[in-house]
Amino acid sequence: MNEKNENQFKLTDFDYLTADPKLQMLKAAIPYLPVPQQRIFSLLVKVQELQRAQSLFDGEEVSAMGLSPSTPKPATPMQLLQVIKPYANPKEREMIEMLENFQIMKEVL
Repeated sequence: MNEKNENQFKLTDFDYLTADPKLQMLKAAIPYLPVPQQRIFSLLVKVQELQRAQSLFDGEEVSAMGLSPSTPKPATPMQLLQVIKPYANPKEREMIEMLENFQIMKEVL
């Protein structure tokens, strides 16, 4: 894997829910602004994303992924490890795989 791919990260479903094409355009323009404006616009983008995240919970009680709290999805440790692994860097992925192997051995015994 080259260095460019190692610096990239995957977006989660939550990222897609809080993203907005206009905010993405603004993010792309930030490096070309003078430094004081970069700070202001960076904060503006994050505030907008925070407001979009908050709006996911407005109204009735709904989780960020659109699930009702009355239908919780309990996850096993193995499921959680499998969900987070695609977002890990190679070193973290190795650690997660060790934990997965430990969990498998634990279940076998």
